[in-house]
Amino acid sequence: MESTTTVLNTFEQEITAAAAERRFVRLEYMTDLHEFIKADVLVKGRASQNDTDTLLLATGQEVPVKKIVSINGVISPNYPGYDNYSCNC
Repeated sequence: MESTTTVLNTFEQEITAAAAERRFVRLEYMTDLHEFIKADVLVKGRASQNDTDTLLLATGQEVPVKKIVSINGVISPNYPGYDNYSCNC
């Protein structure tokens, strides 16, 4: 089992690389209404707005990093154990 520090570093590295390289990624996140969204999207960048770290998508959406469940299969440390309940459908 990976340590929390390793998971955090891997997740943070994936977010940073996707934003810096404007990657096309599979993103899974929760909305403000607690809806689970899975989307294949192009990441335009990363910004900090009102003390909230945000991922900017080519669709115009802005997803708070704290609401991201996974990016390219790398699970967020904010959602431990999520991979036990998900499938790659």
